[in-house]
Amino acid sequence: MAGDEIVYGQGTPAVIEPAMPLFDQIVDDIKYKAQLLARETKLSSGVIAAAPQGFAIGFFLAVAMVLGPFLLMGV
Repeated sequence: MAGDEIVYGQGTPAVIEPAMPLFDQIVDDIKYKAQLLARETKLSSGVIAAAPQGFAIGFFLAVAMVLGPFLLMGV
C-alpha cells in the first residue's frame, strides 16, 4: 500500500469554475414552473369559490326561461 499514501504540503488545490449558465437555466425553469403553478392554483380557487353563486344564478335563469312564456301568456 505504498502507492496509496496521502501527500500533504504540495500546494493549493485548483478550484474548478462552476457552470453558471446551466444553474441559471435550471433556476429560471424552476421559477417559471412555480409561477405557472401559482397562477393555476389562484384560478382554480376563484372558480371553486364562485361555483355556488353561478349554479344558483343559472338555476333561476333556467326556471325563468321555462316558466316565463307560460306566465306571459296568462296560463
